[in-house]
Amino acid sequence: MAEVSASEYAKSHDISTRRAQAAAAAGLIDARWVGGRWLIDDAVPHRHLPGRPLSRRSADALLARLTGDPGWAGGLSSSERGRTLARVDELRQSTKPSERLAVWLRAAYPEAREFEAPTADLPDLRRDARLTPGGSSDDRSGMSDGGRFEAHVSHADLDALAHEYLLVPSRRPNVLLRVHDGGTLGPLTSGALIADLATSAGPRERAAADRLILGGHR
Repeated sequence: MAEVSASEYAKSHDISTRRAQAAAAAGLIDARWVGGRWLIDDAVPHRHLPGRPLSRRSADALLARLTGDPGWAGGLSSSERGRTLARVDELRQSTKPSERLAVWLRAAYPEAREFEAPTADLPDLRRDARLTPGGSSDDRSGMSDGGRFEAHVSHADLDALAHEYLLVPSRRPNVLLRVHDGGTLGPLTSGALIADLATSAGPRERAAADRLILGGHR
């Protein structure tokens, strides 16, 4: 048994100390009350605690590790590296890792913005070099996007693209764009593709994310 205090457990699992104490009191995690404090068995996986969203730095490290980037740990402290590795292990021990990943990424990963474009313009939009296909529009997803184009775009290019292709915000979109700060985007990493799929509202996309995570996709 590897017992730690509630504050130590909270720090290693990216949750608040109060949340760890409440989980111990509710019997959600293996713990015992000793000397006026909770001692928690940290050797037992506790995958059911939703935790809190990751910072951008932590999210980037996690996606880089999922990608298999050899430089994923650059600039991280030893504790940050350890937490990243623990998160990857947790994902790969879960039957539905996309659910956990979506929680972690909800504040640090760009949401898909919904647009509608004339159907006749979609082929040209798919070929536009300013857009990087993602989600179900990336061939690595193993999916058909069903005529709905998903892509990543730089914030600097968004207005021009919206003007050229008559993109308008829509609740019935055929174009989903994740907008990034900065200049031209590079190729989409496999970690970013997994993030696209995991943070999608569609069950098919989340199932594809699960498959890529559990298959150790690189």
